[in-house]
Amino acid sequence: MRLAPLLLLACLGCAGATKPDPQTAESIVRSQAAPRTLVDAATGKSIETEAFLAVLRTKKVVYVGERHDQPSDHGAQYAILRQLHRDEASLAIGMEMFQVPFQEPLTKWSAGLIDETVLRRETEYDERWGFDFSMYRPILEYARNRGIEVVALNAPQELAYAVAKGGVDSLSPEQAAALPELDLANEQHRALFDSEFDEGDHAVGVAVDQYYEAQVVWDETMGARVAEILGRVDGPAKMIVFAGRVHVKRGLGVPDRAAKRGSVPYAVVLPVTDKELKAELKRPPEERSADFFWALGR
Repeated sequence: MRLAPLLLLACLGCAGATKPDPQTAESIVRSQAAPRTLVDAATGKSIETEAFLAVLRTKKVVYVGERHDQPSDHGAQYAILRQLHRDEASLAIGMEMFQVPFQEPLTKWSAGLIDETVLRRETEYDERWGFDFSMYRPILEYARNRGIEVVALNAPQELAYAVAKGGVDSLSPEQAAALPELDLANEQHRALFDSEFDEGDHAVGVAVDQYYEAQVVWDETMGARVAEILGRVDGPAKMIVFAGRVHVKRGLGVPDRAAKRGSVPYAVVLPVTDKELKAELKRPPEERSADFFWALGR
């Protein structure tokens, strides 16, 4: 079956999903305080938690990838968020899960002005994202309880869908004007996209190019948004970004696109299973998917 373009692209962000643990999703997120082990991708060896955190303290942006449907991945994000905030009070949280036009309700949420029901309704969370909200609840409640700025990063669904359907050249002048500067010629990024995209199950030829253009729209929008927030006169000193794996792997999606706009230095952390970790360590260091691997076990 051929997936609708937007659903297909959303699936790229959660590639490698496995069956969730039998506990409630929220309890898994809240209970994960530490990884089974941390691995420094540059050396392929375990690293102590304090040494890991010492590196993260030197970064302007910390990207933590996720499989959207996996509570353990969100547990890693929640744990890293709490530690970074202890070390740096001037911290913002960037989230792929919310689209840029819906920033106002997130701002109200962080200020304690609205409740969860209103947040979900006014961001159209269930219609536009739809993954189990309980996995993000601990992160969002932590932000609200401490007045931490939560930033909507994602491109509007309508824009991404239009690009996936007809390509960038098919956009109306109004739609094109809403696009950030796009780099569609990054060969490494295209190769990563192609490795995550199963042509056998979906459209071939020019349609794949359109899906790729939509992926770049997402990545450039999120990268531009990270740079915009960090570049404000009253902006935070640091940002932690939560996004699907394919958006952060090897820094080729959002991280590098934010970096070219001045958001450096950065680090990428990827929660992984034991099987995934073994596969990563078989690759040369320069081809590994992250700077650090948060090993989940299993």
